[in-house]
Amino acid sequence: MAFFRRLPIARTVVPVNSSERDQAKHLLPLVPEGSVLLLDRGYPGYEFLSYLLDKFKGYFVIRCPATSTFATVKEFIRSGKSEAEIVIPPTSNYLSQVTAEQRKAAKPIRVRVIRLSNPDGTLSVLLTNLYDKVEFPRQEITDLYFRRWEIESYFRDEKIGLEIEKFHGKTCNSVLQELFAAAIMAVISRTLMAISTQLLGGELGEPQFKNAVMTLASEAAVLAADDPERAIEIFQDILKEIYRVKYYRPNSQRPPQPRVNKQSKNKWLYRRYKNVPAA
Repeated sequence: MAFFRRLPIARTVVPVNSSERDQAKHLLPLVPEGSVLLLDRGYPGYEFLSYLLDKFKGYFVIRCPATSTFATVKEFIRSGKSEAEIVIPPTSNYLSQVTAEQRKAAKPIRVRVIRLSNPDGTLSVLLTNLYDKVEFPRQEITDLYFRRWEIESYFRDEKIGLEIEKFHGKTCNSVLQELFAAAIMAVISRTLMAISTQLLGGELGEPQFKNAVMTLASEAAVLAADDPERAIEIFQDILKEIYRVKYYRPNSQRPPQPRVNKQSKNKWLYRRYKNVPAA
């Protein structure tokens, strides 16, 4: 996702227990060169970091937990420093899963590490290849990472504005069509929101995403009219209607929702939690 524009770049649809790192690799060729990837704590790993440094022509900022992590990250946490450059050697877990030739080729990874105090009071770090401390100050990298919250806002927009969890079809292909159609609709709506603000701007507040989607959905078919001049008039009316309804960001950040458990369902635990006696 392009965080500053709040536009989805691409989407994959996979089972809930699929690997986040594998999906990131699949999407990586679609990310423009020179971009900065902002990734959450599910991504740090020697193999994935090595893959990024080797394959991606850009930068990354990845949140990494302070516990159950690389030994050199733990050493950095104990040092009390705000930032440093560390070297992450190939982990035993990685070495145990590759061939002898790959083990021989595995090299230590150099990354810049920044201490991060999260809003909920927990401690973690940011791993990045933005090495230049003068050009990329620590606080600016931290502020940039917190822009990652925009993806949570986008998921909320999909659920509320596009009702993405209400599928109309029952086949795999129909569900896929709806999921990708939602991403396409989001791009078109956000683009029209930007155009309406540029042409009609002057007031505070940004257009409301849900209203933009509803306006576009109700009028888009008319744009294919035989009369081009009439289509232009309708398009201008659409922009005015999109700009009319504003969205104002909340004063305080909404609390994050609990993560979905990616483990396979366990019928014994399910019955225990639901107090359902086993048959």
